[in-house]
Amino acid sequence: MADCAPCRLYVGDEIAEVLSVMVEEMQRRGVQVSVGVLGGCFSIAIPVLGTIRGTFKVSGQSLAVEIQSRPSDVGCGTIEGKIQDFILDAKAEVKNRRKRDETNPR
Repeated sequence: MADCAPCRLYVGDEIAEVLSVMVEEMQRRGVQVSVGVLGGCFSIAIPVLGTIRGTFKVSGQSLAVEIQSRPSDVGCGTIEGKIQDFILDAKAEVKNRRKRDETNPR
């Protein structure tokens, strides 16, 4: 049973590329993430408080996110906001990579 209400977070047309960059960034920040063809799961250790565990699935141009467990001191909105931040950061990185590629063609 989910610990938070499921949510859908809009990503856009470039969902595959954004998801790839988002996973790289999450792993770089210490989040354990495993990804399959259309989704995956994640585990975020929060020092002293515990661990947030959840899943995500690609659904059109969005990610459907479900939190299975979380420390009681961490609100569902806070978790949703943090995942949205990862998406926004990944979208910005995809855009920056494209600009670099256009500026420096091989």
